[in-house]
Amino acid sequence: MPKYARPANSDRAEDPIEAFGNRLRAGIIGYLRSHPDQTRAEIAAALDVPSPTVFNALEKLLAAGLLVSDPPLDEWERGQRVRYRIHQQAVAELYLQLGQALGEI
Repeated sequence: MPKYARPANSDRAEDPIEAFGNRLRAGIIGYLRSHPDQTRAEIAAALDVPSPTVFNALEKLLAAGLLVSDPPLDEWERGQRVRYRIHQQAVAELYLQLGQALGEI
């Protein structure tokens, strides 16, 4: 069975790549950068993506520490409107880490 090719410096790139993960997650981060404190429905409408798909991506971004929710995750109640914004420091750190892995910084 073939092994995946892994460059020597790939460890530095894994965390940002896993966190940003795909176009949707990157798109959500980009959207929330210029439109903070949006609900899942607002994000879904703006990005023209189904709300359940956005919810899954939001959960992954929250778990990675790249988003902050209001109310916080441990205080959510069913049917409650939750607003999301970027955790600026966490996103900046991952962006820096990726830039270093790519040799840009």
